[in-house]
Amino acid sequence: MEKIGLKYGLLTAVALIAYFLLMHLLGLTHIVELRFLNGVILAVGVVLAIKGYKAVVDGNISYFKGLGTGVITSVISTVIFAAFMIIYTQIGGDELVETLTAERYFGQRIEATPGIVIFTVLMIEGLISGFMISFIAMQFFKQRQHKFPGM
Repeated sequence: MEKIGLKYGLLTAVALIAYFLLMHLLGLTHIVELRFLNGVILAVGVVLAIKGYKAVVDGNISYFKGLGTGVITSVISTVIFAAFMIIYTQIGGDELVETLTAERYFGQRIEATPGIVIFTVLMIEGLISGFMISFIAMQFFKQRQHKFPGM
């Protein structure tokens, strides 16, 4: 379970970083609404991780093992992506921090360090959405055990 989550977490993080770099090259990082596709990339990574784990255990996936695989995938990918974003903002991505603080994620406009912005916006958003995606995906992958005893 952990190896599958690590593998797909790394792949998902690479996809998130590639998507961000593409947005940067196209000059679209100021459009906050495009971050919705981060959730789509995360969802694809989590679903592929759960499917990969299900294939390893020959289709006999327990609910909490599958949920754990999805959560591990989302935690690893979110932490790596947030670390990349902190490095990016330290190197010269101050306009991203300005965009995120200007969008009033904090309730009011404040002077925030890049670490606070990245942690608050990316980590919490990524972890919550990753857990919800894992929970929703497991509704489709869980074992169907709706049998009456003796039938």
